[in-house]
Amino acid sequence: MFGRRRVNDSLAHVGRIHAADRDTALVLARETHFRHNEAVDYAVVRSDQLHHVDDKSILERHVDIDYRLQAGYSGFRDKRAAAREAAERRGMTDLQTRPAPGRDVSSEST
Repeated sequence: MFGRRRVNDSLAHVGRIHAADRDTALVLARETHFRHNEAVDYAVVRSDQLHHVDDKSILERHVDIDYRLQAGYSGFRDKRAAAREAAERRGMTDLQTRPAPGRDVSSEST
């Protein structure tokens, strides 16, 4: 069962019901989930009409996007050190000499 809380919302899964036919399912959906005017629209779908992904490999991540998660920041110091070492091996040592944001190194050298 899917419902829309406000007119501009998209339909979202709000629960499951079991009914003998479509009309009974719509009545049960209204009475079970929307009787207190919590929504402006609802729809029911037969469970045998849902389509599942057969090839699960298309759901795998091929890029490290841990930075989007809080856990991705654990061990950041080690990750930064490894990145600096890799940069040094490639001859990119400007990572070591670059000042921290907001610091003016010209005034510190005197």
